[in-house]
Amino acid sequence: MAQFYYIEPSVTYDLDLIVHISGEENNLNPLSPIYTWADENDYKTEGEHIIIEGMPVQFLLAYNELVEEALQNCVGITIFNERTFILSAEYVMAIMLQTGRITDKERLAKFFIEAEFNKVKFFELVKRFSLEETYKKSYGDKNG
Repeated sequence: MAQFYYIEPSVTYDLDLIVHISGEENNLNPLSPIYTWADENDYKTEGEHIIIEGMPVQFLLAYNELVEEALQNCVGITIFNERTFILSAEYVMAIMLQTGRITDKERLAKFFIEAEFNKVKFFELVKRFSLEETYKKSYGDKNG
């Protein structure tokens, strides 16, 4: 949902939270402490989602090097008088490019138009994480 901080909101089903869990005791189910917490605090689950204040929330581990780096370089923001952390625009964009889902392609196109982002940093991520061909297939030489 970091994208909503950078571009006009679009419809989404859930809130995805990328988490780092240190001292993972159960390598087969590393998110079990989160589900245990939810159960102990009377938060219901629906599939992989925990329903928190009416919002389906999916917790995701950093699943590759790009996402791990994005998590390590998150930025602090204040929204609705709450301090929180989100991924920087450049990392969100690179992850959308890497994921390649149709909704991600549409949102990435909106980022190019609406978001304030560091083009040099974005294209450095594209290059470093071998996303040049993916970028060219979808966007050609536009925006670069």
